[in-house]
Amino acid sequence: MSTIVKILITEQQKINNNPPKTMNGRAIRLLVSKAAMVRNGGAARDLLRNLPALSRKFEVKFCCLNILESQRQQVEFLGIEVLCPEIQWEVKGGIWNEISAKQDRTSGKAWQNLEGLSELIEWADAIHLATGAGSMDFTSMVPSSKPLHLHFHESKSGVFDSVSHLNRDGTGTWRAHVVHTLQSFYHRRRIISSFQGFKQNEKWIISANSNYSAGKLMEEYGIKGGVLFPVVDLSEFDRENPANDDEIIDRLRESNDSEYVVSIGNISRFKGAFEAVEHLVGCSVDLVWVGGGSEPENQSLVAFGRKQGVNVQILSNLDSVELATLMKRSTAVIGLANGEAFGLTPIESMALGVPPVFVEEGGYRDTIVDGVNGRLVARGDFDGWKKAILEARDPETRSKWAESGLSRIEELGLTPENYASQLDERIRSVI
Repeated sequence: MSTIVKILITEQQKINNNPPKTMNGRAIRLLVSKAAMVRNGGAARDLLRNLPALSRKFEVKFCCLNILESQRQQVEFLGIEVLCPEIQWEVKGGIWNEISAKQDRTSGKAWQNLEGLSELIEWADAIHLATGAGSMDFTSMVPSSKPLHLHFHESKSGVFDSVSHLNRDGTGTWRAHVVHTLQSFYHRRRIISSFQGFKQNEKWIISANSNYSAGKLMEEYGIKGGVLFPVVDLSEFDRENPANDDEIIDRLRESNDSEYVVSIGNISRFKGAFEAVEHLVGCSVDLVWVGGGSEPENQSLVAFGRKQGVNVQILSNLDSVELATLMKRSTAVIGLANGEAFGLTPIESMALGVPPVFVEEGGYRDTIVDGVNGRLVARGDFDGWKKAILEARDPETRSKWAESGLSRIEELGLTPENYASQLDERIRSVI
């Protein structure tokens, strides 16, 4: 029996033994919504981790515009109804889509055409919406009298920054500036208008996923929101080393015994893939990049690493056990994303007892206490990164950081149970 199946069975048993709290003699009906699930990014993973605990607080139904079959099975196993169009909405990139907001307009039509959505909204006592591609157009379907909680994960990529428009290696500044300017003119107004309901309606409230995101929410939309951190489910992350760990590592690393660090994400300037290579020069470790991109993108990162003297390996489509094993055996888990709103990877590495070494920016500063449970190092401080990797190698330091990592998770309340309790309080405040 797989780890995921065991976790799901345990969660279903908890739901059966702990019926939802009631309002006027019945459970509060909560419609949970997120447009795009298929990319399986941080927001989608966080939502899936929280659904079991939410099901113990509320009567839950779920709607989206696209979903992986494995995700659907995971949700339906909990007894949660899933509403998703038969012909699923596709997230499409491209410069013209970014400039013209065409993607958002297509998601708006997809929500309007989703059969059964109006009935679900009417059924719900309240709605919990997670941001992401296509999500904000859902709000146009919600009556102003319906309590709505928005979990704000990050700003729309490229609208309020130009980093996302840079080439992967950081070149293309002129093009990025032009695209950002055009996108700001056409797209920004539409994005800002989608948040106006939260400024005008006391029944619509927002929680940011970090203090950094809360600052962006005020800076970009003029809205003051609370903070509701994402979570880590410790039952997913086994610190022990099962017998098949060696077999998994040999297969993934192709019998390469070199020390390595892990970084996770697509190959983009936002995720800092090429910058990760630059900051590992002279550190005597390989970079295992989990995620990647197209074959040409992957090849360009490997070639760049070779030129810099850093061996780069790219792995894609890992299951949860493979990823956890890869992280456990690493020297450190690193990240140089530009403006990461929260970042699940640091707390996942803490759960596994692996040193997190991340750039001192964005939401990373909420979870990592420099020198206590990992390292926060400035972008461009190459000597500082070398020192941090050396510290991560030291067994005594690793042990201290591993213990402090669990303490930090507990201190911040980064559990599904705490998330559900906080959401329950916020929902009840507007019902």
